[in-house]
Amino acid sequence: MMKTTSAICLASWIVWICFVGLCLPGTVFCGQPSENHHCISSLDHGTINWSTGTVTAAGVAPPRITKDNRHEPDPGSARTEANRRLIDMLKQIRIHNDLRVGMYAAQNDAIMAGIEKTARDASIIRQYYSSALDVELAIQTRIYGGFLQLVLPDEIRQIPRINPEIRPNAQIESGKIPYTGLILDIRELAFEPVLYPVIVSEQGDFIYSSLYISREFAVQHGVCKYLCSMDNALEDPRVGSHPLVLKGLRTAGKDNTAIVISTADAKEVEKATERHLFLKQCRVIFVTEKF
Repeated sequence: MMKTTSAICLASWIVWICFVGLCLPGTVFCGQPSENHHCISSLDHGTINWSTGTVTAAGVAPPRITKDNRHEPDPGSARTEANRRLIDMLKQIRIHNDLRVGMYAAQNDAIMAGIEKTARDASIIRQYYSSALDVELAIQTRIYGGFLQLVLPDEIRQIPRINPEIRPNAQIESGKIPYTGLILDIRELAFEPVLYPVIVSEQGDFIYSSLYISREFAVQHGVCKYLCSMDNALEDPRVGSHPLVLKGLRTAGKDNTAIVISTADAKEVEKATERHLFLKQCRVIFVTEKF
């Protein structure tokens, strides 16, 4: 009976580790089997899934001792620990360049309060009680919505509705299928995800930046989506049925958070008048292998 109980506990602990993704700090992997195209950063006590925009943190608490010297599970302390770790993870996310969320929030008490509320509102996705009455749980939140509204730079503003009367059928009449989104292949570049990446030409002109992004869509869906598979990117509804596929040449800018594309590719983007619509709506995917 003792051996059976030990085996069950060991199996439960292995499942817990796999579920929360508590890997070595700074490592990146492509998800569980059903999510093998997801790009996931693993930190000390949780993960950031850049493909789904979710952040997961773990909390553990030993049993508390009651006044009559009994041991009882303490899920409240485990949740408090998970909240603290989630806040720490959110503060480590880079906005752009060398600006991290924690540095940005330090300048504004309202932003910090919003981040703390994000942690308090996070959902419990797993809760486990060990035979020793330890409580281990995982909580998860999304960076889309309120969190992005807090931390995205003010330079990303609302763009007025695009006039649909401006030659809506021009591409179809000329025999050219309009592009429905943009996929940027950066698998050969050492690029660490940021909330606000930009794409520039070899001449330094902005191809994708706050000039083209509408804050409404950036807050709801993120400035871009990160995936670890080109096949999945081509099938992702975010970029529609006919995305423009480009390749990143190198990184540039402070801390290499700008992606440079070739002059020829930049001209291809500029020729597509429909780009104003799909860039405004953040219909952009970055395909990466390494962060």
